[in-house]
Amino acid sequence: MGLCELAVRPPWQSQGIGSQLHAEPLKAIAPKWSSLLALPSNRRGQDLYARLGYDYAGPYRNTADGPEFDLLLLQVEESA
Repeated sequence: MGLCELAVRPPWQSQGIGSQLHAEPLKAIAPKWSSLLALPSNRRGQDLYARLGYDYAGPYRNTADGPEFDLLLLQVEESA
């Protein structure tokens, strides 16, 4: 499963909303892996993804001259 464009507006950040937005698709789809692309400069996002269990897998570009993103991967644990 790949996540795209997950964002919470600044006034609503640090209230668990991003974590909930992330958790619901994982519960519904139950993938073995989740991946996402994050800008290296997005420190708040990077911190959230680390707390959620994502690991850095390497740099990623959509095109040769496009911006560089961090590719992050999460191995999803099976629900009991």
